[in-house]
Amino acid sequence: MSSLPVSAVVSPAPVVASQDIDSTLRENRVFPPPPEFSAKAHIQTLEQYETLYKQSIDDPEAFWAGVAQDLHWFKPWDKVLEWNLPLAQWFVGGS
Repeated sequence: MSSLPVSAVVSPAPVVASQDIDSTLRENRVFPPPPEFSAKAHIQTLEQYETLYKQSIDDPEAFWAGVAQDLHWFKPWDKVLEWNLPLAQWFVGGS
């Protein structure tokens, strides 16, 4: 058993500054897929992805309406989005 007083054995937890943690790990490399893979993909190029992403941010209702067109609907929707905070309903009237 240690002959040191308890206060000498147990040190207090360090004080952490109230600031955001910034990661020092950054990955900026791009690994393009093989051309034969891209040829069969739904989104074939980075440019197509960036265009879709921009549309999803700029006009989410039009973006999701376009995505929903790829699905089978028994009855098409009347309205893409009905937003009454705090509730959101997507594809109102569709089934």
